[in-house]
Amino acid sequence: MLSIAGWWRYRRLRLTKKELILTGQCHQCGACCRRLQLQSGKKWLRSKRDFKTLVKSQPEFGRFEISGRDPQRLLIFNCTKLGSDNRCQDYENRPQLCRDFPNKAIFFCGGALPDGCGYTLSEGVPFRVLLDGKKQHYQRDTTS
Repeated sequence: MLSIAGWWRYRRLRLTKKELILTGQCHQCGACCRRLQLQSGKKWLRSKRDFKTLVKSQPEFGRFEISGRDPQRLLIFNCTKLGSDNRCQDYENRPQLCRDFPNKAIFFCGGALPDGCGYTLSEGVPFRVLLDGKKQHYQRDTTS
């Protein structure tokens, strides 16, 4: 779900012909397992009832527990499978949400990567785009 800020970010990237580039690696800080927000369909969870409904339809989300609310009243969750060593104690069975982290969509939802995360999202022209441009330029020069 795009936020207003996320929509502007998306438009700016499109206009400048840039993309989000993900670099770095996991530092196993566990920050991605704490203070996260969950969606059911395209709606952010705001009530305990909605969370219970989500867990009933997708039991893998039962590993999360409500830890509070953010300023917009969205529920905040912690993962109960995070060990004291900041590693997942059920890594093989982790939900797709966890497998996909970090997802570039976080940037368009108005969010950011957690502090301490070893990954970085930046804007830039991907190498493949630059390479394709050079190939096309080279092909034009050799056919002229």
